[in-house]
Amino acid sequence: MTKPRAASRPKTAERVAAELRREIATGNLRAGDKLHPERLLCEQFEVSRPTLREALRLLEAESLIRISRGQYGGAEVTSLDIGVAAKQVGLSLQMEGATLEDVWRARAVIEPAVAAEVARSGNRQAITELEESIKGAHAALDDPIEYAAFTAQFSEILTKYCENKTLRLLIGLIEDIVRRQHRDVTVNTYAAKGVDRMMLLNIRGRERLVELIERGDAEEAEKFWRSHLVGAGKVVFSAYRAQMPIDVLGEIPQVVPSARSARQAASAKAEPRPEARRKVQKLA
Repeated sequence: MTKPRAASRPKTAERVAAELRREIATGNLRAGDKLHPERLLCEQFEVSRPTLREALRLLEAESLIRISRGQYGGAEVTSLDIGVAAKQVGLSLQMEGATLEDVWRARAVIEPAVAAEVARSGNRQAITELEESIKGAHAALDDPIEYAAFTAQFSEILTKYCENKTLRLLIGLIEDIVRRQHRDVTVNTYAAKGVDRMMLLNIRGRERLVELIERGDAEEAEKFWRSHLVGAGKVVFSAYRAQMPIDVLGEIPQVVPSARSARQAASAKAEPRPEARRKVQKLA
């Protein structure tokens, strides 16, 4: 009869890292706090300096601390970067062969719930920022790349003002993965026929969502935004290789709207191009 294998004990460095990680997770150590000097940490945990440094490297690899050298160096607690977590999640999905369509469908489940949370909160600042983003999209109708930046920004604002921390984290991970496909999606989607109509319909959808949020109609906001994302997904999938596995290994593209578009939006006072205005009226 074979004896059950005893559970392996964690390495000393892993134990030290686990204790420091708990201090960070519980808020006893906050972003910007410096850890004690190595000598004091070695005494505190009763370990050698090489063991302590191995523990610190583990935390640094998790982006929980930043280690600087020199006379005034040391280990400092950092703000958790969701991009690091998203890249790990995205890499796992990529290894599983997940496609953009797979990720987008998950987005269409979670982001509408985020929109509902914002509607329930009645946050005026959220509404103001969403409206400003729509103005920017109107001003960028002649520039598909810039327009796409405002499309991404609109979703980011929803996420920013979602008061449910779990939803905010989950949709933040998904949005980061989608942004890593942004360049190919943008080039292919906005090269398709009927792009002007698609962009205007997209703007109308955002305007409708803001109306529902302003009314505080969370149920209708969630229902509407889910339908909107499903429809937008069909357009994207028709232009993009939707069944190709996602790629999260490249650098995330910079899709921050430029100051030029912000100035155009302000000067236009949310008025689109004359030809775009006529198309909006026809679509109404």
